Amino acid sequence: MSVFLLAIGFLSFMPSQLEASYSRYKEQRTWNIDRPGSYALRWNINVREGDAIVITASNVTLNLNGYSVSTRTRGAGRGIAIEGAQGVKVFNGKVSGFNVNVSLEEVENVDVSGLQITGDGLAPDGGPSEIGILLLQARSCSIRENNVSSVNLGVFVRGAESTGNRIEKNVIVGSTTDANNLLGICYNPAPGGVSAIGPSGDSIYNNHIARFNFAVSVSEESFSNLFVDNTFSSFTGAFRLPEAFEALGGTNAEFDNASTVVVTAP
Repeated sequence: MSVFLLAIGFLSFMPSQLEASYSRYKEQRTWNIDRPGSYALRWNINVREGDAIVITASNVTLNLNGYSVSTRTRGAGRGIAIEGAQGVKVFNGKVSGFNVNVSLEEVENVDVSGLQITGDGLAPDGGPSEIGILLLQARSCSIRENNVSSVNLGVFVRGAESTGNRIEKNVIVGSTTDANNLLGICYNPAPGGVSAIGPSGDSIYNNHIARFNFAVSVSEESFSNLFVDNTFSSFTGAFRLPEAFEALGGTNAEFDNASTVVVTAP
């Protein structure tokens, strides 16, 4: 199988021309992946503003190869955005500083693993300024073994079409500014009032969530989601809306979770 070298594969330079062009192209506004294939980074990507990498093709594997994807305009844009695609895998690298560091929108069968996602600990601005991973109308996705830190909201799952996802073995920790740390994981309907129904049928398993106001928020419109064997260490409590586990016939469930409340220094 061919491997395209992102930041090289889309340019028509010979190797002798590459170094001279490196500084100009490494900060290109957005890298678009719009055809199937296996891709790998060759160096760090740092965009001035906006989105860094947007994947719109199905059947794509993106290996960050240990490199980082970042932005000069902190708290804005998206680091890696996957839109309307199926069968995508992203792994093995660092993403930092974006409003949404990894975004999955209207996708199916996407795997995001082995990423180090870091925010700047920015204050919320009418909502989260920094989100680790967003799933919006996402089906059958796997979010596993990622390390997310210093964001307002760790993993955000939204929309009636979000279902059958597995969020497992992630470490999600707030910033050193406790007041900026909103939620570790959040489930609610999609924005815009298209549907009042939230995500359903997800498994949230064996995650460690620490130093957020609440570890988890599940809206009453979200249903049939299962929280098992997680560890929660939060300032106020494990679940922001415990009544959500009684709504819609009590279809959300949680068991074998361990939780404690963080006591801050006076």
